[in-house]
Amino acid sequence: MLKSLLGAAAALSMLGVVACSQGPNEEAGENTDTAAEQATTGTTDLGQGPAEEAGESLDAQTGGTPAGETTTPPPATTTP
Repeated sequence: MLKSLLGAAAALSMLGVVACSQGPNEEAGENTDTAAEQATTGTTDLGQGPAEEAGESLDAQTGGTPAGETTTPPPATTTP
């Protein structure tokens, strides 16, 4: 009983980590927001800033491909 309870708790905690993961563009936006806040006010706001929101939107549109990179389709196969 205890092992199954611990296994279920571990699975739920992993789901939480996966659900909160950020894509590369969102992380870059967060870093940009943090740098701008540090430069202008000397503090860091933990809420989402405009660059982080834009990065999140870009991640949703590109499937998490970092900005500036392209995904290449697989090579075409020919049948004899």
